[in-house]
Amino acid sequence: MSPPDLMKRQLVKIVLAAVALLLFGACERGETLLSIAAGSTGGTWHPIGGVMGSMINEYVAGVRVNVESTDGGVENVRLLGTAQVDIAMCIAATALNGYQGVAPYRQPFKNLRTLIASFQLGYLQMAVLETSPLKSAEDIQGKRVAIGPPGHGSIPRQKEIYQEMGISFEDFTPIYLPFRQALQSLGDHRLDAAVMYQSPPAPSLIEFGVTHQFRLLPVAQHHRERLEGQYPYFVSSTIPKEAYGLSSDVPTVATGNVILVREGVPEEVVYQITRAILDHIDEFRSAHPTVQNFQPEMAVLGHIVPYHPGAERYFKEVGLLK
Repeated sequence: MSPPDLMKRQLVKIVLAAVALLLFGACERGETLLSIAAGSTGGTWHPIGGVMGSMINEYVAGVRVNVESTDGGVENVRLLGTAQVDIAMCIAATALNGYQGVAPYRQPFKNLRTLIASFQLGYLQMAVLETSPLKSAEDIQGKRVAIGPPGHGSIPRQKEIYQEMGISFEDFTPIYLPFRQALQSLGDHRLDAAVMYQSPPAPSLIEFGVTHQFRLLPVAQHHRERLEGQYPYFVSSTIPKEAYGLSSDVPTVATGNVILVREGVPEEVVYQITRAILDHIDEFRSAHPTVQNFQPEMAVLGHIVPYHPGAERYFKEVGLLK
């Protein structure tokens, strides 16, 4: 075994031992252990999950939370549906697919419950270099396009968007890469476009803009209108030019993002978690610029998966639900 491989194996052993000690200590103290499936470290969900975890640890007595990095919403729903995590972030449409057992899922996950119905909007952001000949989203035919990491929740939504434009994944070369790696490849001219399906400003795009000039491809109005009419979760939206210092606003489409919780998490625990988030809403908003406009009313906006009884009880207490 080479020295680098040996070092990696030793590091893994150390990390696993540290996690085991933490879990043992929590169990010894009689604490409830929960895990949050956030997203990739280059996305917006990971810092939000981190702040949410810290809030739960601080404000919910007897509960300890671990935040896990994942490939995104599709994996998050699968992890939650198979009880490998307790809380998960995903696109609203992905939550519905998981609950109903619609592709990419082979079975319905009926243990999914809503904690927060909408905490932010995820926008289709198609980045190209400033010198690129591509002018609109429809121009990706025949091009090399990074569409996100494998299993990312936006991939089914991208298929729906491109299908509305008359484009299938066979009409271009889809490349499955994490966001930061995709932008690095774009900067090295190994890609023609890189898709971020996040709330602006996306951290990876902000970093990319420090060293590269880029544009975002617009989605034509007639496509946006037809997507809104065909699917219940698409919203015609605009990425403000101030998000990345662009020359103009960029019309695109967006979908709501939801925080789910496993049905088996005790009602009182979920009640206290919901209360912690909304009673300390400014702290939650500080997690990332994409949630700085989060309002209590958004917690019950357009939910498509049943509420967890603990969250529902809190919402009724504060008048968000009747």
